[in-house]
Amino acid sequence: MSILCSLYRLTEQQSKNLLVFPEAVSDLLGYAPPPTKSSFLSRIFGKSRNDEPSPRRKLDPVVESETLELNQAWHILHYLLSGSDAEGEWPSAFIMSGGHKIGPDLGYGPARLLNTELSKEVADFLSAPSRQALNAAYVAQDIQAAKIYWQVASEPNERQRQIEELWSMVQDMRTYFDRTAQAGSSILVHIY
Repeated sequence: MSILCSLYRLTEQQSKNLLVFPEAVSDLLGYAPPPTKSSFLSRIFGKSRNDEPSPRRKLDPVVESETLELNQAWHILHYLLSGSDAEGEWPSAFIMSGGHKIGPDLGYGPARLLNTELSKEVADFLSAPSRQALNAAYVAQDIQAAKIYWQVASEPNERQRQIEELWSMVQDMRTYFDRTAQAGSSILVHIY
């Protein structure tokens, strides 16, 4: 089973709704809520109207065009940008830390909301990394010693291909966060 990460661009209204109804985060992420299980006694005696759960706010899922999939590269990207295997300093560690935790644990902790201001800080941070810096940070022994969730290439051509792929993802994140900042939107980070 793979550990993945996705970023979701939220409108101002989606962010407001999520802060009021944090349990609806699974709706935004496109998860169907689990079916309600009835107890043994309620199956025998039936449920009274007073036992019904309160209505849950339903939010429309974030559309695919507003989503950026980091897939399995999330941990190596976090490491290369922050120099850390876990949390780290803001904003370099935005993939694994920072923001406001929203709703229940949906896999590897709750989703995190990076409000408009935090999203702008990440956009500014992402304007600095260079391909050369990424290449210099990609040291196979260090990545393996840090136990990063990533299969390090042992062959030079494959290593170069991985760096090109990762650099392309950094550029995609740069564009994604720039557009988010320009729109005054927020981002929901979800590791699952």
